[in-house]
Amino acid sequence: MMSLVMVGQLMSVAIMTAQTPSLKVPASKPAAPPTATVPRGPTAPVAPVAPVAAVAPVAAQQVQQDGYVIRQSADLGGHLVGVSGSGAMYDTLVNLHSGPRVLGQTFSMRAIPGTKHALIDSLSAFSNGFGGDPINYAKLSFSKGKLYEFSGTFRRDRQYFDYDLLANPSIPPGVGTAYGMTAGVPTTASLPQPQLNQSPVMFNTVRRMTDVNLTILPLSKVSFRVGYSQNIFQGPSLSPGYSIGTSDLLLQEYQRNSTDDFLGAITWKPWRLTSLTFEEQVDHYKADSYFTIAPGQFNVQEADGTPAALGNWDATASPYSIASCNTASMGSGYTSASNYTILSPAQTAGGRPIINPACDVVTSYLRSQPTRVLYPTEMLRFQSASLKNIAVNGDLGYTIANSNLAHYYENFQGLDGAIRNATFTGNARVQRRVASSDLGITWQATERISLSDQFDFSNVHQPGSANVTPGITQNVPTTAGNETVNYAGPLLAGANYTIEGNPNGAPLYGYFGQRYLTNNATVSWEASPRATIALTYRYRTHSIVQAAGSGTLSSLITINENGGILNIALRPTAQWRINGTVEMLYDDNALTPIGPRQTKHYRFHTLYKLKPWATISGAWNDLERHNNTFNTGVTPIDGPLGHVDHTRNAGVGLTVAPNERYGFEVNYDYSDIYISTNACYLNGATATLPGTASTTSSGAPNICPGVFVRGSTTVLSDWGPTKDFMDAPTQYASVGANFSPKPMIRLAAGYSISAVSGNQFFANAQQVNGSLQSAYQSPYFNATWTIRPGWIWKAEYNYFGYGEGGPSGAPFCSSSTSLTSVVVPCNSPTLIGPTGLKEPSSGLSAPRNMHANIVTLSMHYEF
Repeated sequence: MMSLVMVGQLMSVAIMTAQTPSLKVPASKPAAPPTATVPRGPTAPVAPVAPVAAVAPVAAQQVQQDGYVIRQSADLGGHLVGVSGSGAMYDTLVNLHSGPRVLGQTFSMRAIPGTKHALIDSLSAFSNGFGGDPINYAKLSFSKGKLYEFSGTFRRDRQYFDYDLLANPSIPPGVGTAYGMTAGVPTTASLPQPQLNQSPVMFNTVRRMTDVNLTILPLSKVSFRVGYSQNIFQGPSLSPGYSIGTSDLLLQEYQRNSTDDFLGAITWKPWRLTSLTFEEQVDHYKADSYFTIAPGQFNVQEADGTPAALGNWDATASPYSIASCNTASMGSGYTSASNYTILSPAQTAGGRPIINPACDVVTSYLRSQPTRVLYPTEMLRFQSASLKNIAVNGDLGYTIANSNLAHYYENFQGLDGAIRNATFTGNARVQRRVASSDLGITWQATERISLSDQFDFSNVHQPGSANVTPGITQNVPTTAGNETVNYAGPLLAGANYTIEGNPNGAPLYGYFGQRYLTNNATVSWEASPRATIALTYRYRTHSIVQAAGSGTLSSLITINENGGILNIALRPTAQWRINGTVEMLYDDNALTPIGPRQTKHYRFHTLYKLKPWATISGAWNDLERHNNTFNTGVTPIDGPLGHVDHTRNAGVGLTVAPNERYGFEVNYDYSDIYISTNACYLNGATATLPGTASTTSSGAPNICPGVFVRGSTTVLSDWGPTKDFMDAPTQYASVGANFSPKPMIRLAAGYSISAVSGNQFFANAQQVNGSLQSAYQSPYFNATWTIRPGWIWKAEYNYFGYGEGGPSGAPFCSSSTSLTSVVVPCNSPTLIGPTGLKEPSSGLSAPRNMHANIVTLSMHYEF
């Protein structure tokens, strides 16, 4: 809190602060692309950030007062934002909005040499983003010579995500619940099943992070350090729910999680180049999230106006039927299986239809599971280079953490057959013990040869238990006319209600343990002043125990890894640097079917200075992982796994800055993320909803041969095996230039684009590629005009455009699953119902294309 108070005082003297888009690049140096060795993912790309107009070099404004040199500055301005297209996509990628801002503030105070001060020699504070931008930051630091050093930061990060294609069930148009049936014919009036135009995992959350650190006697033989960090994460999000009552519901989670971390450390430096540090770190985690029904799920009402949810939000056909009603209690609403009324028209225009009181609904749901975790860790660290030609470092750590869920609560209200409400309570406890150690030794054997060894050990034991009581239910009488949601008589105690993980209230015990032991032995040889070679042998053993921990229910997996790493660093000339690494690893087992058994990793980086003011660089990174074995020794139904994944990345860049008047930078980057595994799949095909299909080499339907082994006795429900894959080749390019026609004027402009041309296996025939075929571009222009030293006007323009291509989708479809299914192209007119190839590029959800123009005007003033 001290740092925030002091920053607040400083801002009251200077000006309240806010920020322009984060990670901005000065105009004097055009924006560089992401590091070439870091691949991009195939999902919605991250927004490039608007660059800040460069500040012309001017004499720093400063004053001298009370023995200090004081400098202050403030940037005042605001954004003008215009967005067309998907507002949700804009907020997911950019999330900047119109309004005035204080774009930046700085304050520094340093003691004039030769003056003495009792408490502070130097103090600095700066902040940005306070005033409306999604990212805020403030930092305060001050120190007094050899006595102490203090620093504190505050960060606020607004995170909005709504990529509506993610986890979307792709509900076809025309699906709904008929109000009833007359003479065996559904009524024309129906309740439409809404298409989901937002992601079922959408979130709008805020993180607030505070960090303070104080070091006492930093240069003494014995120094002390204390620290405190707090991270608060809160906000609403959507969460697909499991069965609640008789149906699935989309839930809204109100998240409120926080951590409080305390640190105390003492460092002793007995000799030069030797130090020992003891640390005590205590982390306290609080989870107070709870779940309720998402507001959009209330699609009907009871006769008294009580909102109710029918559920089955993700049903792609027949979401609700007479089977969910107690027909003997429907009164005049039920005559026969061919004449009944489930829904009645709304009483007001735009209102919800009225559900028959004898039909299943959910009127209220709440689940809370407040959890507390106390995580103390003791750590002893040491490092020394006092012995000739030998350097040693290491640490020892021990943790005993306790997690406690003291009061689990879950309650359902509504009607589920005869059940009017059900309540679960319970508790759970977990303890986590971790012992770890690391030791590294390097011996400079000769002037050019060094030997080193790095040993890492970690041992984790995590026993736990959960005790959820039998679900307590209250029921209506199971007699005609009484099985309704509005039954007014006394409710009866019902049978215990069970859910997954609740074996009639019996405690569940579990155990998880794992042990890592890794050793890296390395020999390095400086073959010449321009060449260094290092060779490492790695051995790792990883043992995992899970389930009950012992006895017949235990599961023990041991993975032994062997491999080598070769690193070569070359300096052919004083201007040219080359560095490359080859890593080859082999595991004799894997924890999951897609866990790698063979790993190959190639990395290369080079930099060449054409001139002192011109540099060209390049990088290549290729990570290959394979698993084509049967981990358990038993042939899986899907056949050989055939798992392959790779992440490849290559990039080049050119920077030219011959003088302060002009410069430019050009970058290009290519990345490809690919993953594939053989699998069988359910296609969900019906006469009105096509499913993904394939054929064998002979042209017959490619039905999974192991379907009966899976448990089916009457229906061939699986297709395959086939290659389930995702491929996301991405190209990124950027160019930027800056020009200063006069010392008081600077201009900068640039353009960047990220384009994905990927594809995937479509297990859902209604699915489309979305961001796997997309382009995201952002040109910018900015200008600065120095009116006089310390007074600068700035203007900048940014454009953000995101679009997805099409069409895309499964190539072949069927309307059934059998050995005689007819397989046709998914865009065939013979198919009834939507497919990806017939849909727009956005699929069966809201379009995601967007365009935005942002103008930022500001003034920089120093005082």
